[in-house]
Amino acid sequence: MKGQKKWGLFIGVLMGIVLILTGCGGNSTSSSSSSSATSSKKDTLYVGLTNAPGGFNPVNATDTAAQWLLRLMYPTLMDQPESLKFEGNLATSFDTTDNQTFTVTLRKGAKWSDGQAITANDVAYTLNLIANPKVETSFGVNISSLDGVNESGKITSGSSISGVNVVDDQTLTLKTKVPVDPNYIKEMIGFNVWIVPKHVVEKYDAATLSSSAFATNPTVSGGAYSFVKYEKESYVQLKANSNYYKGKAKIENMYVKILTGTNLVTELQSGGVDMAAGGGIGVIPVSEVDTLKKDSNLTFKEYPGFATQFMFINNDKFNKDVRLAMTYAIDREAIVKQLFKGNAEVLPTTFTTASAYYDKSLKAIPHNVKKAKELLKQSGFDTNQEIEITVPSGNKAREQSASLIEQNLEEAGFKVKQVSYDFVTALANVKKGSYQLGLIGLALNSDPDQTAYWSKAGTTNLSRVNDETLEALIEKGKSLTSQTERKAVYDEIQEYQKDNAFAVGLYADYQYKVQNKNLNGGIKKFWVGSFSDIQDWTKK
Repeated sequence: MKGQKKWGLFIGVLMGIVLILTGCGGNSTSSSSSSSATSSKKDTLYVGLTNAPGGFNPVNATDTAAQWLLRLMYPTLMDQPESLKFEGNLATSFDTTDNQTFTVTLRKGAKWSDGQAITANDVAYTLNLIANPKVETSFGVNISSLDGVNESGKITSGSSISGVNVVDDQTLTLKTKVPVDPNYIKEMIGFNVWIVPKHVVEKYDAATLSSSAFATNPTVSGGAYSFVKYEKESYVQLKANSNYYKGKAKIENMYVKILTGTNLVTELQSGGVDMAAGGGIGVIPVSEVDTLKKDSNLTFKEYPGFATQFMFINNDKFNKDVRLAMTYAIDREAIVKQLFKGNAEVLPTTFTTASAYYDKSLKAIPHNVKKAKELLKQSGFDTNQEIEITVPSGNKAREQSASLIEQNLEEAGFKVKQVSYDFVTALANVKKGSYQLGLIGLALNSDPDQTAYWSKAGTTNLSRVNDETLEALIEKGKSLTSQTERKAVYDEIQEYQKDNAFAVGLYADYQYKVQNKNLNGGIKKFWVGSFSDIQDWTKK
């Protein structure tokens, strides 16, 4: 793929950056009979999630489940109900005349859940918080285009970003280092930065914000819902925010149940949950798809998605020839056929066919054991050493793909061992470089910027890529203002990624919308934009 980010990273979509990372987990079970009884309540929405969230910190959330929940609790400047189609959320306008200085106007009368006004000072405070060198954040790259921060989105001098200026309570300006595509800044900052309440967060030590009560037990929100309780690995409880500026949500309560894929299917059939979260974090086992399609009580739809499963390769430990050998060795078509019954796509690099920047002319490296063996021999790699594949538990299809990958790699001459961890541990190990090969999903953004994923400044650069040619292409891609010009650059990026095999894009499985017919609302085709109208959802 191209363009950076952060869904989320299924993602994502998308996302923000959205960097979005997708896993699967969830071990809780529940009684079908009791669940069915409670899910019939019109004032309560029950959602099935197969990932446990890593936390609730709106300035430091790398997993898609956490970002998905944050989108319910905190405001963003913009909504994105369809890919690259932006509309105002907290902002009523996001305008520019030169593609470099953007004037953002906020809604009048918007309030936090505690009754305090949401103002431009909250927006500026949020951006400066992300840019604070003391603050641990996954969104630095999102704001790295702003004047006054470095490539990691951090302030190098002073205490505030020179490119962010508050005009009055409802207005601020954002200035970028160079002119940019308006869609880029609308997605990276408008859609994928959650605004925090200054009057709450400023009471905490910036250096320890990630472990503070604000990040683990938030009491003030500005989104459609407010946090009530997190029963670890079991459920997240939310309630409608009476002060929500779009109007109080018609469904008063929400319970997000953390389930295995199998239990999610059972709960959907029994009525224990009203909908699956979708988007790579509410995963339906492929073996159950036909059963759910036939259930007369359920709505079932499938769409191409922005979420991709990768085999990340630690570039610090394997050179280009070894990486290419691995890519030729893996039979991705067989993975799609055997594990997904064809309901997934093999990708040349990182973009899925849902992206406007997908290069249709580029073909994926084919399965070729002979070529893999030649490259492995050419590389000088010591084939007596054992290679570990880090496999997060919970996502059955991914676990099964690991066994096929192990078999493929050994056929090409590698010695391979699988090591399994829960998703949070696996992701932490991969992020800090304590791995060799790792199976992790990303939910990518609509905007093609790739900074977060493949730049040395990227917070989700899981392959630990440090390539000056790629770096220059990434910078060029995000500095252009025309989609046509950017498309040409990202075509070049995709080809370069394919030729260098920084990671192996294994597959992008289709996204499923599964929900009870009693629910009016629910998941949209563009998954990360699903909550743009959640305040209007109802249950019959």
